Amino acid sequence: MINYILILIFQIAFNIFKVLEIRYTYENKIKLLIMNTVWINLAALGSVFYSIESLFRKDYLGILFYIMGSIIGKWFAMTHYENYRSKIFSFFKRKESEESLS
Repeated sequence: MINYILILIFQIAFNIFKVLEIRYTYENKIKLLIMNTVWINLAALGSVFYSIESLFRKDYLGILFYIMGSIIGKWFAMTHYENYRSKIFSFFKRKESEESLS
């Protein structure tokens, strides 16, 4: 049971760090991007280690926790961190629609 929880936690962390990697790249924050890369790699190693270990023991339930962790991590990162690109797009879209009304 501890393996399943570790897989879930590592996958959630990996996906959160992956979303942050995209954000830091877009914002050109090199120092944060480098530090984030270390955490991505550690989370990936932990996730793959425990997942493969389970598969070698013919325990396929780990796949479910792997996928659930991916979904939860991606959802959390997308809903709890600001999406600046979307805000910029909606800002310009709003300006465009205001100009067309004038």
